[in-house]
Amino acid sequence: MTRKSFLIAAFGALSQYYDHHLFGFLAATISKSFTPAADPVVALLNTYFIMAIAVCAKPVCAFFLGRVGDIYGRSATLKISLIGTSLASILISITPGYHYIGIIAALILLIARMIIVALVSSGTDGVRLYVYEHIGKNHQCLGNGLVTCSALAGSFVASMSAWFFTLDSMPHYSWRFAFILGAIIGITMLIIVNANKSADLSTNKEDPSYDLYLKTSTFQIIKQNLSLFLICIILAGGIASTNHFCVIFFGTYIFKLLGYVDHSTMQFYTSIGIVLYMISSIISGFLADMIGRKIIATIGFVLLFLCSILMLLSIRNGFMPLWGYFSMMLTLPILTMPALAFLKQSIPASIRYRLFSLAHAIGSVCISSPTPFYSTLLFEATGITWIPMLYFSAIILSIIITIYILCKNHSANKY
Repeated sequence: MTRKSFLIAAFGALSQYYDHHLFGFLAATISKSFTPAADPVVALLNTYFIMAIAVCAKPVCAFFLGRVGDIYGRSATLKISLIGTSLASILISITPGYHYIGIIAALILLIARMIIVALVSSGTDGVRLYVYEHIGKNHQCLGNGLVTCSALAGSFVASMSAWFFTLDSMPHYSWRFAFILGAIIGITMLIIVNANKSADLSTNKEDPSYDLYLKTSTFQIIKQNLSLFLICIILAGGIASTNHFCVIFFGTYIFKLLGYVDHSTMQFYTSIGIVLYMISSIISGFLADMIGRKIIATIGFVLLFLCSILMLLSIRNGFMPLWGYFSMMLTLPILTMPALAFLKQSIPASIRYRLFSLAHAIGSVCISSPTPFYSTLLFEATGITWIPMLYFSAIILSIIITIYILCKNHSANKY
């Protein structure tokens, strides 16, 4: 894999995750224009409901793009994803608000969000697989870390864009320019991908089983590999769930549910935590390649499990140690970067896109995306302050168990 092709893949992930996270950062602003509730809190909840419904589109898109990616190549799905998300961003930016066209505005918003969520998930799966398959066997975990950093960088750029276009000095409609910017970035990336044939994210035609699976339906492939597919759903969902817990849920948990710190302070801590996560992703990937994936994953599990237990005990005693949260963010990639490599390695190359993307999508719908909801529900139902941390500990335990199952039964450690 050339440096140029890697940079194109990395910036492709950045572009996609800009579109994906921008909606969340602007949810409060969007709710004022597209939802009919007079109460701003209800309007925001309606917007979050649209976000939740949109996640259901992931498996449908993964089903179709997974086959495209295995047969026609990783670049084909990236191009489709860039076109779709760019058009959806433009659609959001030009759609009149609820006061002009009524409920149709909310319906258009839902359709655009479904397009973005579905295509970003399946499109960036191709980027992840391309880097994994072409970076070289001795650098595959590092590749996972670098792509993770690219995706988080897209989230960071989206947060800065949302901040700038919602400044008090800007016009009230300026948030629409943030989506136009996303479309411009996406179209630019599409032009770059088309112009660089040498960076084409190729298919797996060199795989001996390629012709065998060329005409095999996705349903048949799942049936033939059902146990592997189910394990991959658990692992993919668990990996993403840890991210949702630490990045999305934990801040709300500490400032809103427990009231240990104020909102702005926790937001600042979360931003620092994301930076630590990005740095640790690269370091953890490098160590996993150098020392061994299974060893590093086991060390990561032990360290992360200890951190989660210490956080559980601290919260039980009525406080949140800042070092504990930062330690969680630093140790999390030590487990998840090699886990991603095990997940990809366990799936044969000729059917990898189909199984990986669909497992990722179903794991997202059933496990990772509802993580904030599951955690909050446990807290509400039991009244126990530390119960969400126990849930997090169960997630990381499921990750290490599935890793060992993949290594034993599906040769995930043979690379």
